[in-house]
Amino acid sequence: MFYDLHFHGDERVIKEAERLGYAGIGLTRYFEDFNSEFLKQFDILESTSNVILKKSVEISCKNPEELRKKVQKSRKKADILIVQGGDLKINRAACEDQRVDILSQPYRSRRDSGINHVLARKAAENSVAIEINLKILLKTNLRYRYRILSQFRHIIELQRKFKFPLIITSGATSKYDLITPQDITALSKCYQMSFKESFDAISKIPQEIIETNDVRYSFVVDGVRIVE
Repeated sequence: MFYDLHFHGDERVIKEAERLGYAGIGLTRYFEDFNSEFLKQFDILESTSNVILKKSVEISCKNPEELRKKVQKSRKKADILIVQGGDLKINRAACEDQRVDILSQPYRSRRDSGINHVLARKAAENSVAIEINLKILLKTNLRYRYRILSQFRHIIELQRKFKFPLIITSGATSKYDLITPQDITALSKCYQMSFKESFDAISKIPQEIIETNDVRYSFVVDGVRIVE
């Protein structure tokens, strides 16, 4: 079963994702657009869709304090919580927060990957998934694509050492941004991922994120869960 948890599409894009072989979608809206209107729309789409749909919120913020406030407001409303990275302070705050599911594009507008050994260790401790977003790779000018590939490789090297969750997403906003799971695993060779690593990043890891959030609020303390 394959999943794409960072997906800004509509009903037509969801149907295309289903056709391409995805079992689950994180239907994503920015924090400002994650409102009652979207929630109503989501309920309609969920009732008519043949794929697993989850509500994803993408948070963009200027400082760690704003991040914490937006996470607090969004956590119980959203199934998947994504933080838009790039700034090192934001990257670190996201990796240190157990309520965050995915740190999106820590390399955004950077020359480096935005992840170092300290952040990698924090992400592993708090089960924060680091995202490889294929849209930024495929849409970037050819002159700078080599830099993105280098950033991806560095993240993968750190993942092998520190074992934080690693996820691959499309960042799709239209059906033309979607890539088949088979093409994703083939493309991953360009940034030196093995078949198993890329397979886990679009199957095992997103499924674990979904399953964790399905029971997140049934735990009263660590290791103690309410069973209905």
